[in-house]
Amino acid sequence: MNQIFGGWLNSYLDYFGIGYKHPVVEKKDRNLKYKKIVRVKGPLWSGIDDYDEMLKYFKKALPKTDKGTLVILENALRIHPFQTIPWFQEGKLKRDVFSEIQQEISQNFNDQHSIRVTKSNRPLEVALHINRGTDYNREKFPQHFTSPFAVRYMFGMDYYENILIHIEKAFGIDNVVSRIYTEKENSEDILERFDRRKNTTVLIGSNREEKNYDQIHSIFKSFVEADILVCSNSSFSVMCAYYRKDKKTVYHPHLQLKHLPEPNYLKTDQEGNLSIELLQQEVKTTLFDVSPIKAMIR
Repeated sequence: MNQIFGGWLNSYLDYFGIGYKHPVVEKKDRNLKYKKIVRVKGPLWSGIDDYDEMLKYFKKALPKTDKGTLVILENALRIHPFQTIPWFQEGKLKRDVFSEIQQEISQNFNDQHSIRVTKSNRPLEVALHINRGTDYNREKFPQHFTSPFAVRYMFGMDYYENILIHIEKAFGIDNVVSRIYTEKENSEDILERFDRRKNTTVLIGSNREEKNYDQIHSIFKSFVEADILVCSNSSFSVMCAYYRKDKKTVYHPHLQLKHLPEPNYLKTDQEGNLSIELLQQEVKTTLFDVSPIKAMIR
């Protein structure tokens, strides 16, 4: 069973480097190269949290190892990297899959795009993502306004400003420069709250329906380069959290992002409070202190 990347449906996704340095087999060549093609279909939008349930699902879905078989996982069939963290800590996985993924995609992205490093004599750069756009519609998407643990939950302005206040308390207000990123649609309350805030810039992007891919790439790179990234409950900034090896990322735990290791990742409560002490701690190059052997002995 081979691991290949067979060309993206949307070429703009190549920018993110998921298939970088991996063998590529074009769609037209698959039948020539492989004796058998097996398609395993989703969706599993939120992945699988339970390890035994995951094993059961894929043992049933996947064929036995065979070099002549190509397995295609499609239609949002997901296991989120964060879901492997408790499996590793509990000794169910021998490898630290989360750290391996983070290392590989962070390095690949840097190799492709030459990530800028903030100089020590410059202010700390904060990139803060506020999800809005067409998702900000209570009538059409009431689930986006029910719980902060939900995907695409719409936090209010107090939440985001409280996070900035905590960061400024940790490092000094004049040592922090914040840039807020959002879409044009439904951005009015963001501009009203932050447009004249000290050391803060609001950057209004195109609406996602416009598919301005150059702009998407530029913003994503800015998220990766920032000293601190503040995620919203949005797949755009959530995905970026995996690219930020040895950097600080702030997030609210929710269905598609949780269990992340401190102090590199800092969780907030629903009011935007977070630990100033953890903010001030140096990032760890080794994310987990618990080895799978230690976990099995407990």
